Amino acid sequence: MALNCGHSTIKYLLFIFNLLCSLCGIALIVIGAVSLVKLEELREISDEYNIVAPSILLIVFGSIVFVISFFGCCGAIRESYCMTSTYSFFLILLVIAQIVIAVLVFVFVGDVTTAIKKGFERVFQNRDNPVNADLINSIQQNLECCGKSSFLDYGISSFPQSCCSTGGTAPLCVPFATGCLSRLSEFLDSAGNIVAWVSLGVAAIELVGLISACCLANAIRNQQRRSGY
Repeated sequence: MALNCGHSTIKYLLFIFNLLCSLCGIALIVIGAVSLVKLEELREISDEYNIVAPSILLIVFGSIVFVISFFGCCGAIRESYCMTSTYSFFLILLVIAQIVIAVLVFVFVGDVTTAIKKGFERVFQNRDNPVNADLINSIQQNLECCGKSSFLDYGISSFPQSCCSTGGTAPLCVPFATGCLSRLSEFLDSAGNIVAWVSLGVAAIELVGLISACCLANAIRNQQRRSGY
């Protein structure tokens, strides 16, 4: 079934677009996996929020984007009205879901940050517990911070090795100057913004593909009617 020049252009642009969307899907999976690894330790601090949920959703949506993009490629190349329409329907659902996720992240990132900071303070107060001590050391090493507000929270010369910013053995080394509460706030705000804006960015790209897919599906349908299919 031959389409006119304009619709043929849309067809091949949609094919290229879906190749790019499949790459976006892979990017979502990678970003979700990286953030999941980084946030896994903070999961133990607060039971009030599931802090890794956005990362898991990114991985899930990235996988769905990849599969739907492959479906769109097949529909465009085969000029299938059914496949292209189905692709458009699922793309609408995906765009809406990603926008909802981004909005939820923007709305709740402040509450999550507050809950995590309170959780860290509680863990820090019970740092004599070996499990809590290991968690605090891991956070201090990864976020390059020391204590709640500064290394002075441990006393003048009793901070652990994980606080050392330079070579040497604690307490003879130079400790990190920044406290972990401010580092946690910066990290969670940054992670939330990345997750939300990447989700919105991919949704905007998918919206362009959705419009193109609807135009192509309509053109295929009209061509079928003229051809007597």
